[in-house]
Amino acid sequence: MKRLALFSLFVTFLITSTLAYAVNPEPLENSNMVKKATLGNSNVAIKIDYIKFTDNDIEDFEVDKGVYIGIEGYTEIIENLYLGLETGYAKPTGQVDVGGLFEIETEVFFIPIELNLKYTVEVVPEFAIGLGAGVSYNYGKGEASAPGSSVSVDDFYFGGQFFADFNYRWGNLVIGANGKYQIMEDEEGSVEFLGATIPYDYNYNNWRVGGHIGVLFD
Repeated sequence: MKRLALFSLFVTFLITSTLAYAVNPEPLENSNMVKKATLGNSNVAIKIDYIKFTDNDIEDFEVDKGVYIGIEGYTEIIENLYLGLETGYAKPTGQVDVGGLFEIETEVFFIPIELNLKYTVEVVPEFAIGLGAGVSYNYGKGEASAPGSSVSVDDFYFGGQFFADFNYRWGNLVIGANGKYQIMEDEEGSVEFLGATIPYDYNYNNWRVGGHIGVLFD
């Protein structure tokens, strides 16, 4: 059901974006209306973001926030509507104190692989806002280790995301800020750790904010 909902989200956004373009005419040359503009025929950018996982269990293990480094590339499919891919990684680490007796070392390794649609509008010359959504296939691995015991859980998860970015164009360079919220499937099961069977139920839902710099190809 979750996968069907995420796929429906993507299809709905595709249809909505296409219709929005079709019914939005080009502004007159001397009009004060916001005019549409593209970020090149294609573009590539590097992103450095702050990432925050929202699940309580991940927060309890002190691995809920860190640095995300990513790369994205987009191609214009119709005017101002872009199709693109993004990937990157985050690897937050933490320590959990157990009653002052010992510490549990924790780590999360997260890689999203996203397929996105983005619609851009120029609000003033050289400054454009992009709004988008998409689907993703994400790899997540959680690890915990303590004296004499260690455990890890990893899998791939379907997800979806909404995002916005703000872009300043300087020749063929673009710099800006971005924000994204991402949801995905839950991970459920149990593991043997410290001599006990421990059930778990968590997800890698997250939000990210940061900056990007890239190159435009006209």
